[in-house]
Amino acid sequence: MTHPLRILIADDLATNLYLLESLLKGNGFEVTAVKNGAEALAAAKKLPPDLIITDILMPVMDGFELCRQWRKDDLLKQIPFIFYTATYTDPKDEQLAMTLGADRFVTKPQKPDILVQIAREVLEESNRKATLSPPHPPGDETEELRQYSEVLFRKLERKVMQLETEITERRQAEMELRQSETRYRKLYESMMDAFIRVNMMGQIQEYNHSFREMLGYSEGELARLTYQDLTPEKWHAFDRVIIETQILPRGYSSVYEKEYRKKDGTVFSVELRVSLIRDDAGQPSGMLAIVRDITERKRAEEKNQLTNRKLALMNDVTYQDIQNKVTGLRGYVELSREQVQEPEQIQIIEKESTILKSIHDLISNTKEYQQMGVDQSRWIPLERATRIQLSRISQKHDGIALVNDLHGLEIYSDPLIDRVFYNLIHNAIKHGRKLSRISFYCRETPDGIVLICEDDGTGIPYDRKSCIFDRVVGGEGKFGLFFVREFLTLSGMTIQETGTPGKGARFEITIPSAMYRFPENASDVSG
Repeated sequence: MTHPLRILIADDLATNLYLLESLLKGNGFEVTAVKNGAEALAAAKKLPPDLIITDILMPVMDGFELCRQWRKDDLLKQIPFIFYTATYTDPKDEQLAMTLGADRFVTKPQKPDILVQIAREVLEESNRKATLSPPHPPGDETEELRQYSEVLFRKLERKVMQLETEITERRQAEMELRQSETRYRKLYESMMDAFIRVNMMGQIQEYNHSFREMLGYSEGELARLTYQDLTPEKWHAFDRVIIETQILPRGYSSVYEKEYRKKDGTVFSVELRVSLIRDDAGQPSGMLAIVRDITERKRAEEKNQLTNRKLALMNDVTYQDIQNKVTGLRGYVELSREQVQEPEQIQIIEKESTILKSIHDLISNTKEYQQMGVDQSRWIPLERATRIQLSRISQKHDGIALVNDLHGLEIYSDPLIDRVFYNLIHNAIKHGRKLSRISFYCRETPDGIVLICEDDGTGIPYDRKSCIFDRVVGGEGKFGLFFVREFLTLSGMTIQETGTPGKGARFEITIPSAMYRFPENASDVSG
């Protein structure tokens, strides 16, 4: 049985050794692997191989010195020698390799089948030389050393040039980094808003002049504090929620409000937005925030709220007073009607009564309009709201069916939204003539949801569609649909009429995604 040919391989990189060893073993060779020239020389003397394949740039003993020692050794000098290198690729490097007695000079990388073919060719050539010619004659050692020194000097010279280039590039990068840091520091130091950077424990690591002035601390004092030290205790749990639900999952927070405490103990309101900082491994390493003192804004808001309450009180008193006077005047008109017999006078009294009723309705509608924004917004179940508003309208409309297909839809709005549905239903009943059905349904869109109020009445003529939401239509004082549009606009919603004349009116209310929801047990809506 023929013993497999043995190849010794030398390379200081474990990955290169593994790949070369796997390739040769896969092609039927027996392989011994070492990490440098000294180990290769010792292994070869202990068990001579049939071929050696070695790198050149290795520690302890490089490939050139290994080849020189190899050819001087009586036991090894006839064994073929292949250089396989990615570092020494200059023609003079190859010249030195062949002068030292190498059989092949191969540059990395090579295709696996090509490298195996080279190894087989060198082994076959070695067998022929062993029978046909004497061993490789020793070269001029002085000339070999000269060439070896020249190659090493050239390699060292290139390495020095490479290092000089790297040093120059690094200095340039460091200079650009310093310039960038200077620009960055000037930017946040000149900011009117406060800036702060902390680590994940909350320790303050960086801040600007505005932040220091806002809190009243010195630089040395701030360096010993955490952002928790600056925050009243009642806000600590809130901060943790913001970090866990916003900053860590998505990398930043929404703009939110909290309170800080100054060095003198004064607590004041701030508005801030926080961004997450990650290290090179992608792990959270800190947070930075832009902080704005909103004390003056809060005072202005409180002042506006107080003013609005005073105005509301004055409006309420005035409303009651005028309403009482109008009611009294209407009573006198009715008494006059009973005492007058002449037709002309009766017509005048009826006109007076109609005008007083219009004034009464106008006062009531104006009261509703002024009420917008006074009550606290809340989640309003629309199915219940529409049923209640239909029930408020006269019993003579009992034959009208209300169809709700809203899947439990709720919207976040001022409770005055009820008047929107009242006016839409009242408008349909008043102008629909052959009306028998009013439907409410919805469809979701990428931007939110569309709430649709549709009836089977006569519809709205095309020439009147553009003015149905106007304050005055046809010379008469109209308030219902004007109120609907104004209320929805102020609430962040829009409305348009898209019905077909002769088939019924159709109002579409567009509601943003943040302003509606469905209960968990309700069906999803698609459209």
